[in-house]
Amino acid sequence: MDQAKKLRDAVAHQKASRPIKVIAVTSGKGGVGKTQVVSNLALALRAKKQDVLIFDGDMGLANIDIVYNISPPYNLKHLIDGTKKIDEVLFKGPDGVMILPAASGIQELTTLSDSNKVALIDQLDQLEGKFDIVLIDTGAGISDNVMYLNSAAQSVVVVVTPEPTSITDAYALMKVMSTRYGEKNFQIITNQVKNDAEAKTIFNALLNATDQFLDSVQLWHLHSFTYDEKVRQAITRQQPMIKFDKDGPIAKGYVELANKIISLETNQQKGGMQFFLKQALMSR
Repeated sequence: MDQAKKLRDAVAHQKASRPIKVIAVTSGKGGVGKTQVVSNLALALRAKKQDVLIFDGDMGLANIDIVYNISPPYNLKHLIDGTKKIDEVLFKGPDGVMILPAASGIQELTTLSDSNKVALIDQLDQLEGKFDIVLIDTGAGISDNVMYLNSAAQSVVVVVTPEPTSITDAYALMKVMSTRYGEKNFQIITNQVKNDAEAKTIFNALLNATDQFLDSVQLWHLHSFTYDEKVRQAITRQQPMIKFDKDGPIAKGYVELANKIISLETNQQKGGMQFFLKQALMSR
């Protein structure tokens, strides 16, 4: 074996064994700020030298491109139909955040034919070892597509607001994840709250419900964001809050959240990117 091949094999092995965190950010209902969390968190992680990939898993209402004010020319559909390769579809967003755009017109990844799934997995397998953290921006609700993406991730982060429907729908999502898919651990982000007391009330409501009705489910209050009118202004201007108001409390909160994500213990038994792809795409 020549030295060059040995070196290539060593590099390949190092990349393949690189620890990776695959985190699904999800919600029971839309409009709770899930995509805002993903887009801002990704930038905060990049500032900490993390290689980050956003997997836009909201097939029907993908919004990452709107938040970042970008227009990726290709998306998952081009991978599925074989017209583009993975390195052509990946789009470099702000500060080097890599984005795998959602497929326009494909509502459910799980409805793809087996041959399409195999072809897609073959392309996406090439991402293994290239990122520290993969953030999955799922759709809202309890559709099969959302459930498959959540169940395949190493950790599930549920975003919830003070709205009663957001709280009840967040519980419904965790109930389905627990009873049908065996997911027992959830990280909670309370968003758009008045203060810490309201955030605690929301979390305790979810905790009491899961303790009473769901077997062995564990919740952690990962972080809380207070309501800030500037968030709406940032959305209108298509800028992430971490850039729109970089010295404000919301931006500082994302720096804190990034630190928590870096130190978060995820379910490594689920494996890395390859495990996620196969579990999320292959039929059950």
